Amino acid sequence: MEMKEMNLMGIIALVGAILLVVGVFLDWMVIESAYDSDSATGWKIFDDGDKSDLSYTYAPLVALICGIISLVVMILPTIMNTEKFAQINNLLGLLALVLAIVSIVLIVLFMTQKVEVMGVEFDSIKDYFESFGIDFKWGIGFWLTLVGGIITAVGGLMPILKNKGIINF
Repeated sequence: MEMKEMNLMGIIALVGAILLVVGVFLDWMVIESAYDSDSATGWKIFDDGDKSDLSYTYAPLVALICGIISLVVMILPTIMNTEKFAQINNLLGLLALVLAIVSIVLIVLFMTQKVEVMGVEFDSIKDYFESFGIDFKWGIGFWLTLVGGIITAVGGLMPILKNKGIINF
């Protein structure tokens, strides 16, 4: 296989998909009070979603599924980006792009959701915790998942742009 046949920019989508998957299992929310600190991974947020007052608790699961599928579908466009595979590579890149956009939208919706607890509405998760004097931060897993989705979207677009002659790498 020659270097011309390999889509080096498709590697971006593979890296993004890996970040999507790994980020789900790292801390998404970190809370610290004067007495204690705790964190929740994306998987824990999904797993405890039915006991939570939060919406979009399925966002980590969707990110995980989209990351795994994107990882699988971007292998062919990355290693075999020749003219005879152009049509299938465009479709696979488009699929990765759509999956990444779905992940990004759900992650942003999770981040910006309003929280209602016992009839009291808070503008964000951060406002909810800070109303109790608890310091709230978005964890590294949350940011890795969001950035992984963005990188996957960019990388999924690359086979399409390369096969249309818009970029030449």
